Amino acid sequence: MSDIINMIKNLITLFFVFCSFIASADKVPLIESLALCSHEFFKDVYASKDELKAHTNIEVFNQNQAYIPVENRADTTKNYIYFKTPILYKNLKIIGYYDSAMNLDKMGKYYFWGFIIDNDIEQIKDALNFLNWKNMEDNLLYIANPMIRNINDDIQVWRKNTGAVVGVKTIPAPNTTEKLLLLEKGDNMRLLICSIQGVVTQELLKQERPDIRY
Repeated sequence: MSDIINMIKNLITLFFVFCSFIASADKVPLIESLALCSHEFFKDVYASKDELKAHTNIEVFNQNQAYIPVENRADTTKNYIYFKTPILYKNLKIIGYYDSAMNLDKMGKYYFWGFIIDNDIEQIKDALNFLNWKNMEDNLLYIANPMIRNINDDIQVWRKNTGAVVGVKTIPAPNTTEKLLLLEKGDNMRLLICSIQGVVTQELLKQERPDIRY
């Protein structure tokens, strides 16, 4: 009888290990999730929260979403945090998180969020070669997945931004909102960050940056 009980216990253990393996295999690497610049990123942070806790603090909200908090996203000296240990993806070392918010009045509102990476720009581009990078400034600034919407569009609507110039180095066109992925070499860090900029209403912000209310 005890042998049967032990066999059942072993089968149950194997079942949960198998389920855990399947769940882990289904997880999208966070850097790939970020590259989509979607609010789904915050669900993926939640799904990876147990692993992330070894690297940094995690804040859970809305039951199935989470984010990486910084001290003050409106202060350029406090809008980033370095991880306790790097997160590895291919040959990349993800060493921190960046979260910036700026209100430039007539020029629009600007929100940036993403990772600090301890690799040079070309290495990051090569590791993320599934993206179609557009060169804005050699070895300093590249963009991918540029999207645009008009303030009169349905809240869910985003269109590909096929314009020759986007609002990275310019002001977004009047009555529009832009969203894109940036790969940028700053003075002291390399950033892979999403940006939403221009006319950003509270309704749109709630959809795209559900973490911003916390």
